[in-house]
Amino acid sequence: MEDVCNFEYGYTEKAKDSGDARFIRITDIDDNGRIREGDKKYVSLTDESRKYLLRANDILVARTGATYGKTAVFKESYPAVFASYLIRLSFRENKVLPEFYWLFAQSTAYWDQAKKLMTGGGQPQFNANAMKSIKIPLVPVEMQRELVEQAEKERLVIDANNHLIEMFEQKIKDRIAKIWGEE
Repeated sequence: MEDVCNFEYGYTEKAKDSGDARFIRITDIDDNGRIREGDKKYVSLTDESRKYLLRANDILVARTGATYGKTAVFKESYPAVFASYLIRLSFRENKVLPEFYWLFAQSTAYWDQAKKLMTGGGQPQFNANAMKSIKIPLVPVEMQRELVEQAEKERLVIDANNHLIEMFEQKIKDRIAKIWGEE
């Protein structure tokens, strides 16, 4: 992966309740590789912290702890700085689409490699040196784009179905509450 990607460790700072930019930490990445909206923390923008400002489609990978290897694509439009326990991956143009890498990072092929490359026991470590050894399928960019578009369509269907399930479950709860007179 080293020949198609640059690796950069994040910014070391104490997270605050207010500031100029959101501070993205490992805990801000959910299990689906999305940035969580709750419990936002911030940092002040300085000459040093500006070097760590995220750009659209930056890939972030957790490098330590129980969630090592967890991967997100930064799609937000607000200013954000990424924390030191994350690694930013920047892919060389026309080699790997960030969304394609994200899809790959959800696969068994990725996780099988990550488990073998992880070091440490109680506090797993998955640093840039380990990540450089990850083998990714380098298919043509157009094929990557098609796979990403297909996956996005499927994700929209899944999200819609999850919404319907939540509505149905709420309807059942409301009916049971009504039966028991808990209105």
